[in-house]
Amino acid sequence: MIIFRPNCSFPNTEPTGFIYSPNIRSTLDIVWSCVSIIILSTWSVLHLTVPPDIEAVDPSEKIRKQIFFLLRKLSWMGIMLIFPEYLLAIGAANQLIASVNTEALREKFVGKDKDNVPWSRTHTIQADMGGIALRFSEQSNRKIRDPKPQNPHTSSNLTSYEGPIDASKERDQQLESIRFLQDFDKKQKRYLSGLGKSQWESFGQHWTLAANYIRHAEELTIINANNVASLQGKVWILDSKQLALAREYKIIKRLPHIEKRDIQDRSKSDGLVRTLAVIQVIWLVVQIIARRIVHVSSSALEFSTLAFSSCAFIIYLIEWGKPKDVSVPIYIDTDAAVTPNAFKAIAEAAPIIFMRNRHYYMPQSSVHQAIDDKTYDNIYIARRIICTSVLTTTLFGGIHLFAWNLDFPTPVERLLWRTAALLVAIVPTICALIVLGETMVCKSTHRTSKKIVFIFGPFYISSRLYLIVESFRALYFLPPETFIATWAINGPHIG
Repeated sequence: MIIFRPNCSFPNTEPTGFIYSPNIRSTLDIVWSCVSIIILSTWSVLHLTVPPDIEAVDPSEKIRKQIFFLLRKLSWMGIMLIFPEYLLAIGAANQLIASVNTEALREKFVGKDKDNVPWSRTHTIQADMGGIALRFSEQSNRKIRDPKPQNPHTSSNLTSYEGPIDASKERDQQLESIRFLQDFDKKQKRYLSGLGKSQWESFGQHWTLAANYIRHAEELTIINANNVASLQGKVWILDSKQLALAREYKIIKRLPHIEKRDIQDRSKSDGLVRTLAVIQVIWLVVQIIARRIVHVSSSALEFSTLAFSSCAFIIYLIEWGKPKDVSVPIYIDTDAAVTPNAFKAIAEAAPIIFMRNRHYYMPQSSVHQAIDDKTYDNIYIARRIICTSVLTTTLFGGIHLFAWNLDFPTPVERLLWRTAALLVAIVPTICALIVLGETMVCKSTHRTSKKIVFIFGPFYISSRLYLIVESFRALYFLPPETFIATWAINGPHIG
């Protein structure tokens, strides 16, 4: 391994006066300045949904609970690091829906002659984060209305069964729905075991409603079934659309009276960490521009960090006023009984989630539905997500293209870098045009999306991984001029 130790001269006069930084930077100067930007950005930009409310009593439970929350955040930091455009697209779509649903909630329920409660965009975002929960009392278990199962009506994602069902088929469906709900319940306990006492537990009336719903619904995907299963409990974590339906079906008498400042007080947003992250990003931009002006090259890692931080900066702007690290939801106690129609409506209004596995609390990777689902239907939301993803990935890949003429260890690696950057910038655009074309013709994205992921996914993922690996590998083979420091080294930064 080749190691070079620079030898700088020391001042030979007293007092020494003001000492400038040396006109050289080390490999670790480059590494730590870039890594600090990545860590600060990923840590401060994440606005996770409200975690499960767990009451830890003994010290061991408290330790395991803190480790659980830490690992949850670290896992999403990893996703943010590899696919920042994924979180950006979901965040942009949810911010749009939050604005739309805020106006709809105000128009429907807020006013002197209606629910005399304050309601702002912050309230809607709090609900969409899983920060508002309905907690049913045992009294509501005794108010069961219409206990016999009702066939759900046809909806966009569910097809109801109409007509006679033979006894053996109905018995099989009943056993299957019971097993599914029991497995969901066991999964919650297993996932949260050892952390303390959970507020969520299976609830008699809701379990019956969920079992009947799953039994009679045809073509029910595992994701939608999980959305139904999460409503079998005593606690319901509802987003803004589901909360509006709960109000409409009289499950709650009015929207919750929550002051905006109370929500903001629950937020644990750290202004210092955000400020440090922004300063680091600005310093990196100035550093790259200064080096370009004096005709000295930057490293591939610096361009990769700039590409990543640009996505993080956009997320900063989109989610600036969003509550951060809220640990406990606001509970609304109710003793109302839930009718099958109300249960069906709320279950079908669940957010669109992009991972098969979910728990009773609000999933992180989800896009919420609009209350006005005629104007802002799922196809409209999908188009917005696609367009945002295209713009973000094009920006991400485009910044890597600025490293087009950098020195790489071998000509092959330079060619691979150029190819990977082009694929990252272009492939999402091609995929988006295909999907958008299908939505206009077929009003659906299901089949084409699967084929696109199957065909282009490996190329895109391998390109992203190569850019990350090569950014660090190339550090050992940088030309000497890369280590020349500019005046920007004297600016405030970590590294």
